[in-house]
Amino acid sequence: MAKPSSGKLSGLKGKLIRIMILVGVLPLILAMVISYGQGNKSLKKVIGTSFQALAYETSTKMDILIHEAIRDNRRLSNHPTVYLSIKRFGGNVDQQDESARLAREAKLWESRDAQMAPLLKNAGSRILQGFLSQQTNSNKATKALYVTNAEGVLHASVNFNPRYLNKDRAAWQAIINGDKNSVYIGPVYQDPVSEVYVFEMAFPIKDREGKTIGVFHRVYSAKDFFSPSIESIVFGETGHVMLISARGVVIDCPILPTGFQLADPDLVRSVTGPKQAWVQTQTDGHGGDDLSIIGFSPLEKSNSFIQASGADAWFTFAWQSSDEVLAPTRNLFIWASSAGALSIILIIVMGSMASNKVVQPVLEIQKATGKIGRGENVEPLAIQTGDEIEALANEINSMNELLQKAFSGLETKVEEKTKEALYIKEYTEQILMSVPDPILIFDENLNIEYVNKAFERLDGFEYHELVGKSLGGAKLRDKKQWDQILRELKSYSLGEKGHGHLAPKGKGRTDYQARDPLAPKQPAEDSQPKSMVTLGDRVFVYRFFDVVTEVDESGKIGLLLKEITEIKVLQDQLGMTEKISSLGRLSAGIAHEINNPLFSITGFTEAILDETDPEKILKYATKILKNSRHIAAIVQNMSGYVRDNKDSIQEVDVNERLEGALEIALTASYCDDVEVQKSCSDLPLIKAKPEEIQQIFVNIMTNAVQAMDGKGKLSITSVHENGAIVVKIQDNGPGIPPDYLSKVFDPFFTTKEQGKGTGLGLNIVHRMVLKYGGEITIDSKIGEGALFTVTLPVST
Repeated sequence: MAKPSSGKLSGLKGKLIRIMILVGVLPLILAMVISYGQGNKSLKKVIGTSFQALAYETSTKMDILIHEAIRDNRRLSNHPTVYLSIKRFGGNVDQQDESARLAREAKLWESRDAQMAPLLKNAGSRILQGFLSQQTNSNKATKALYVTNAEGVLHASVNFNPRYLNKDRAAWQAIINGDKNSVYIGPVYQDPVSEVYVFEMAFPIKDREGKTIGVFHRVYSAKDFFSPSIESIVFGETGHVMLISARGVVIDCPILPTGFQLADPDLVRSVTGPKQAWVQTQTDGHGGDDLSIIGFSPLEKSNSFIQASGADAWFTFAWQSSDEVLAPTRNLFIWASSAGALSIILIIVMGSMASNKVVQPVLEIQKATGKIGRGENVEPLAIQTGDEIEALANEINSMNELLQKAFSGLETKVEEKTKEALYIKEYTEQILMSVPDPILIFDENLNIEYVNKAFERLDGFEYHELVGKSLGGAKLRDKKQWDQILRELKSYSLGEKGHGHLAPKGKGRTDYQARDPLAPKQPAEDSQPKSMVTLGDRVFVYRFFDVVTEVDESGKIGLLLKEITEIKVLQDQLGMTEKISSLGRLSAGIAHEINNPLFSITGFTEAILDETDPEKILKYATKILKNSRHIAAIVQNMSGYVRDNKDSIQEVDVNERLEGALEIALTASYCDDVEVQKSCSDLPLIKAKPEEIQQIFVNIMTNAVQAMDGKGKLSITSVHENGAIVVKIQDNGPGIPPDYLSKVFDPFFTTKEQGKGTGLGLNIVHRMVLKYGGEITIDSKIGEGALFTVTLPVST
């Protein structure tokens, strides 16, 4: 072949260079423009998404912080002392006099008069002050902590900050008019006393019947409450997160003061949507008019309480100055422009150099690789340019040789892998068929796709009779039970009612971790509840589980049934055993309560046998009759025959019952060496069962006499104070060890020798005192005896 002339070569080279410049530079410039636009758009999206994620993470932290505050305050509102601080203020009063008194006290409270200082020191206030003793962020942020009654009157507080009369306040009205589980979270406002921006939480205080009898209030400084969690979140030089209301009022921000009103209403509307998102705005909320990227997120959980209380919803707001945010965009433009200019220069230079050496060898390589791609046989390339093109040709030759060898054994490997997959499938089916527990697998349409042998034996159907049918159309026995399981299967497939959710399509490998449904789970792992069903005379527990494979991404559901018939029988037997044990404990209680009056009857009977004076015999016989009736009442009360008999409730003279109890305790103990000191005031009557009130004092006095071994001093006092009767019984025995003080009211706890005590006496006392709304306390020091104080409310 004749070689072309040098002129033709020169023309071809120039043409090639011009074409390379035209083809290379124009797409490069277009690609640079498109890349810059897409890069700028993607960069803004990445920044906005990051700000959105940061706002959502912060809103979640705020939800957790508020939820913890709600949980802690609910627990505090249920404290017994808080309840009693409201409960003990009862009775009927003249409303006109009461209103005048409250008005005077409100003026004294607002002026912080010393006459109102005792309110800060009562039992309720002391327990509130105790709540604030720990140096927690929540306690540091607390500006007011107080309790109001059902009339809105202040009953306990840690300081003078709250109002004395609160009946017209939204927090009090929301809790009093709400249900027993109400929670009030009010708007942020400037407190007139402390002059800081605060928000209030309020919770109901309930009596034993669940009725709201008061309100537990807690006022937080918004800045102090949220700043430790929000103001520590900073990024870059200016980036930070702030908390605002739906009206654009700043609740907490490292830059803007709390209570600051954002001026731009369009900005406020943009960043207070119902879902987390990010937006571009022409203002930044911090005084600037530049383009801004802002991420925001509502406090989803807390806003349900806040909006229910009539306040505006709260949102987190992630922001960074536009100069700092858009700096990467400017840098991207500079680098893209520089890279484009350099690329154009390189295209011109490299085009000139490559035109002579590249075109022909590349064409040959292209033809060879095309044939290789089509699976044709290709002769080895014979290119000897002495550079990378020659090395590329050699690599292509090597690749072609390897591909030929690989294709030759590919069919054999495919056949081997197919056999291996069939073996694994058959082996898996054999395992499932061998499982003793019935198993079903449903396809995405909830039709039966697979059942094992255990299920065939359970219901008597063959595999081919069930596959492709639904539970409702399979005509299984115990149709009612299988219909219930079908309803739960449908709920599970929709992710409803607490059941597990199916793995999302296409995410079987990343979002779902397969596990053996037959393997035992740890308690914390087993979040899906097991249900029980009776099929014929057999009892099963069953549960659903997701079936997700790497190949089949459709949602399948498995059902596992495990028989617990024997376990159920054992549970029923255990329940009967517990009932028999409870009957034994009741018998022990009756025996203990009868013991003391029985000793008294024995003593008086022996006295009758030795007595000749008819008057004394009549007196002793009367006491025997009285104690016999007392025993009968005890038996009836503890057996439950007259548990609901309101006719046995009478007006009781506590002093009279103290005298009767003292006589029984001394007679039953056969002792004459106990010195009794009594100081009983005139007492109002209480409504109770006389024998139960007497039994309280009999058990306490009997323990006291026994503790002194029948020798010592027994002091008895009774007074009427603060609307209650207070009875104190003190002995000078050895006292109660400190380790035992918390156990003396426990059933069957006793320090006496075997056969000398049941450990039920003080337990019965404790239950009877609580039955009448009273309380009992013990003070004791080793060697100084014990003091029992019984407080019983006066009947109204």
